[in-house]
Amino acid sequence: MKSVGLRIEPEDGSFPGVDSSLAALPDVRRDGLSVLDRLGDGTYAMLYRVVGGDGDQLRGVLADHEEVLEFDVVDAGDRRHYVFVNVLARESVDALLDVVEAHRLLLDPPFHVTPDGLRVTVSGDPESLREAFADVDALDVSIEVEWTGGFRPEEPAALTRLTDRQREALRVAHRLGFYETPREASYEEIGAELDCAPSTANELLRRAEACVVDALLDG
Repeated sequence: MKSVGLRIEPEDGSFPGVDSSLAALPDVRRDGLSVLDRLGDGTYAMLYRVVGGDGDQLRGVLADHEEVLEFDVVDAGDRRHYVFVNVLARESVDALLDVVEAHRLLLDPPFHVTPDGLRVTVSGDPESLREAFADVDALDVSIEVEWTGGFRPEEPAALTRLTDRQREALRVAHRLGFYETPREASYEEIGAELDCAPSTANELLRRAEACVVDALLDG
């Protein structure tokens, strides 16, 4: 199996409906989407992580929204909230979920909300992923592949973005004490273990570190 990191960019940076209403709130940031399930009746159950605002403000928007069937807002402290919503289906979201189901792909939450849309990890058979991308091209939504890697559910999510060579370089560097203080290994020693030049070891580590930091900050 393969895993692919996608950036989905709907028009105006949010999906029509509840997502747009939450995005429009001043001083409120949608930090992530922990759950997105399509239920048997065709509606969606979603759980947002939200930063900023207050519970009453969020409850007011959801109570007045014509597409919201049920909701709850849980105060997590420090101006953070978990927002559960059961909402009516949307054609644009249904179309994406239909592609996922048709090709038997896995969505790996949580999904990171960005100012432009949503970052999503999808996993599946390489041929199924290629066929799914072909189907997505016909949809009216911008989707960009940010990274690809092997499917390794036993590993921390931050490591799944690495190539095999980058992963090997990180493990060798860690084993030799490169990340100790003071540093116990050089690029020359890491390169010798990897059978590559010191400059190549340096490049592998820099790229691997950048991938890991990006993944951690993406949530």
